[in-house]
Amino acid sequence: MTTVQMRGKGTITFPAKLRSKYKLQEGEVFTIIDLGGGSFMLVPKTLEVDALSRRIAQSPKEEDFDIETWLPVIKEERKKFFQEKYGDVNPSGNSR
Repeated sequence: MTTVQMRGKGTITFPAKLRSKYKLQEGEVFTIIDLGGGSFMLVPKTLEVDALSRRIAQSPKEEDFDIETWLPVIKEERKKFFQEKYGDVNPSGNSR
């Protein structure tokens, strides 16, 4: 068991051993699940955009690859990611 301390603005530093073991990098996104009773769980969020980019990187080697099929999917995933990360923002930069 490892103990960590929360710092200003809620920052928690993951021990290097865990970051290395699970290949966690700066900017990693997590889902926090409230288990109740003061317990919670952090789960690394696998972004669909990352999974898609890995698939696309392999796809040109496959005969059935069609970039026109993937572009709308990527655009939609980027939109979802932006919405989750920044919320609903209008062009002037103010939250709606």
